[in-house]
Amino acid sequence: MIEFIAHLHPVIVHLPIGILLFGAILLAYQHFSSTDLNAAISMSFLLGSISAIAACVAGWLLSLSGEYDAALILKHQWTGIATAILGCLVYILKQYRKLLIILLIVLITITGHFGATITHGENYLFNTSKKTSLNKQDTIKNQPKEITSIVSNGKDSFKIVKYNIYENEIAPILKTRCYACHSAEKQKNLLRLDTEAFIKKGGKSGLILLAGSILKSPLYTNLVLPIEDDKHMPPKGKHQLSNNEINTIQQWILLGASFKDQIDTISNNKKQSAPHIDSVLNKKETVISNTTVNNKVSVEVITTNFPPVISSSIIESYKNKNIILSNLAEGSPFVMANFVNVIPFENSSLLDLQKIEKQLVVLKLSNLPIKDADIKIIASLSNIKRLNLENTAITNDCLPYLKELSALEQLNLYGTDITDEGLKQLASFKNLSVIYLWKTKVTANGIEQFKKERPNITIEMGDFKFQKK
Repeated sequence: MIEFIAHLHPVIVHLPIGILLFGAILLAYQHFSSTDLNAAISMSFLLGSISAIAACVAGWLLSLSGEYDAALILKHQWTGIATAILGCLVYILKQYRKLLIILLIVLITITGHFGATITHGENYLFNTSKKTSLNKQDTIKNQPKEITSIVSNGKDSFKIVKYNIYENEIAPILKTRCYACHSAEKQKNLLRLDTEAFIKKGGKSGLILLAGSILKSPLYTNLVLPIEDDKHMPPKGKHQLSNNEINTIQQWILLGASFKDQIDTISNNKKQSAPHIDSVLNKKETVISNTTVNNKVSVEVITTNFPPVISSSIIESYKNKNIILSNLAEGSPFVMANFVNVIPFENSSLLDLQKIEKQLVVLKLSNLPIKDADIKIIASLSNIKRLNLENTAITNDCLPYLKELSALEQLNLYGTDITDEGLKQLASFKNLSVIYLWKTKVTANGIEQFKKERPNITIEMGDFKFQKK
């Protein structure tokens, strides 16, 4: 009950602001029109003061969660209390109303400013000039570092470009999309994302980042959950991350989630521009370490072979068939295929995907009349990591075909006829990490048995939560 009252604060707090300001408008109108509005004015300040007191109580309870910066909360708290007291004085001391109302408006503005800072981030109300200045500083700070050294054989001169992916690409995303709820001013679920130490520490629910594994990193998985999911971040109603931003975070984690400068490009006396994170995935040679001995640099490289980037003409050809292909990031060879516009659906359209088998890692077949036999075609697409089959006509009989997808990590079976028997089959999928089973025929008992065999797989059911023991 206490938590419920605390969560009412963002709703209640708008009542005193509106009512008290309405009273001030009535007072101004009475002054210039000579109309007797004393009764309405008094009622406005009485109701405004009462709602201000209620907002203070709810705000105090909310502050006990420990999710907010203590110093900022203290300022907001006392200016809020002062506003409530001054509202009462305006109601009682009618002869001083004109003077007190000016002070009241000033207090409402200051209190609102502190509240907005807590909710939306530092200097939310007065940030234009400072923001511009900070952006200039960030631009200077985030320039890639370039070091010229001699390689170990001592013959050739090379420029080794170092680039900090976290500072240049990840931190700006977190600052724009996440700091409002997870920074020094506010720590929703005791989580901060404004420094390396706090990101590695995690929050109330545990660690949020596991280098090299996106499906064991809530920093990524919470971004791609259905927006209606309580764990989806940012919450519904907040400004969501773009696909490119999500993919940047995804690839940063896959590359090891490093917070340090990394060697990205080696060139022979040629100036290199700052690379995007995805350029690492698209290169034939990737530098993984370097050591310096007696001013000589020894560079160790590994050779990696990725499929070629799909051309825009091929993407356009699929678009003509109403199949939407999109790169996971600019310049990435890996793509997502979405069949949302393939209406009417014919299973022959699935055969077209075999042409991009090596690049296809995400496949969305939501809300289509997909049948068990159609999964035979999908089973040949060996690189699929995420498959959406929600609200399709599949049953347990398709699961032996899905088992052929050895790389499959995330499977959405929402709204299908999968049962407990089918869930048992999913236990043998070696790389599977997340399964969505809302509105299926799977039972709580079936999930409990499944968890005993595969405790590390996350199951999302929506209507109830299974607690690991």
